[in-house]
Amino acid sequence: MPDGRVSSPLHRRDPLMRPSGLGRHGLVCTLSLLLGLGSACGSSNSGPVPKVIAAPADNVAEVSIDYGLPESPYVNGLFATITVCVPGTSDCQSIDHVLVDTGSSGLRLLATVLTLSLPTWMDDNGVALAECNQFVDSFVWGELRTVDLSIAGELASGLPIQVIGESTYPVPNDCTGADASNVEALGANGLLGVAAFLQDCGPACAAGLGPKSENPGMYYECSSAAAGGCQAAAVPVSEQVSNPAAFFSQDNNGTIVELPAISADGAPSVTGALVFGIGTRANNGLDGAAVLRLDSYGEFLTRYPSNGGEVAAFIDSGSNAIFFIDSGTTGIPTCSDSAYSDFYCPNSTLNLSVQLQDTYGSTPVTANFSVANAEGLFAANNYSNVAFDDLGGPSAAPQPGTTDMGTYFDWGLPFHFGRNVFTAIEGQATSSGAGPFVAF
Repeated sequence: MPDGRVSSPLHRRDPLMRPSGLGRHGLVCTLSLLLGLGSACGSSNSGPVPKVIAAPADNVAEVSIDYGLPESPYVNGLFATITVCVPGTSDCQSIDHVLVDTGSSGLRLLATVLTLSLPTWMDDNGVALAECNQFVDSFVWGELRTVDLSIAGELASGLPIQVIGESTYPVPNDCTGADASNVEALGANGLLGVAAFLQDCGPACAAGLGPKSENPGMYYECSSAAAGGCQAAAVPVSEQVSNPAAFFSQDNNGTIVELPAISADGAPSVTGALVFGIGTRANNGLDGAAVLRLDSYGEFLTRYPSNGGEVAAFIDSGSNAIFFIDSGTTGIPTCSDSAYSDFYCPNSTLNLSVQLQDTYGSTPVTANFSVANAEGLFAANNYSNVAFDDLGGPSAAPQPGTTDMGTYFDWGLPFHFGRNVFTAIEGQATSSGAGPFVAF
């Protein structure tokens, strides 16, 4: 696949810290955290009636939305617990509050959380590799290591991962935007990237470097811990940080995020399921879900309003609101309180409708969603709720010197409430053809 996957737009926007509730630590657009479609219980969704949340099984991991970590309270964060081991050993560690992110590929763990001594991941010449994973207006930096990863009953052995904030090598000057390589900025102990791509970059990062190269320069060879000891490098696809779900011995063609519908006022916690495999077992069939095939950037199209213009769109469980267009175009005001200015604050809840379509001429799918007043949502229950299906905001304009995504529709976590959302991995066979595609 071409190079478009590099700018996986992890967004996180949180309300202001209150004595009794949620935290905002400044605008952090890290990997893939923003979005929201309405669901039942006060807002409307299109599409098939969702299945019952999958029962416990060896391809089903429990996921939850809760208050988050004490250092960094979180709104609409979808968390899982994973186990990582030193490869080929029983020296293992369980890590909770790892963000489930269908907008990026690869496992990334904070160095401050890891207690294991993991082997360094090296290139063919025996030189240590590191990565500056650049997002919309932030980045995470760290060395690559190797783990055996298990979640539910699934195992990916010898997996290259990024250890975020690993301090052996200084951050290169080419990393731009806010440094999100810490728990306060990331809001999680790590990121479980299970997007539709096999690697986090792909052929673009394997291309030779140079003025006209498509290589974004996100991988580095590190021969010294001194300043300038890490230099941008071309890294073969086989050596890049990889989607763990694609490297399971079974159930390796995709994932399903399954969350129940919630009240339009939100909920203090939600429990759901992350199901591995699509059509590989009785508990992960597509069951008539609408399929949208993804282009080489992992995107499809959203027409907003239904008779309006088309913009690029993606589904991303790592985004904590529906971030779409801008206030000037939509006519939806942002919140007047500067603490909430990253969100929309209409006078009353808006029930909106769009058309979703892939770039290959599929039949359009109608999606109805709601956008509530963010200030009202956060305050309604004395800041005790952390899960919302009607939280929205404008798609942020990146800061100067950062990755420019332009106008887009980020269907983040709120889209998942009351739905089963499928992500099929590129090149992996399913009953609806090979990925990449999304379905719901």
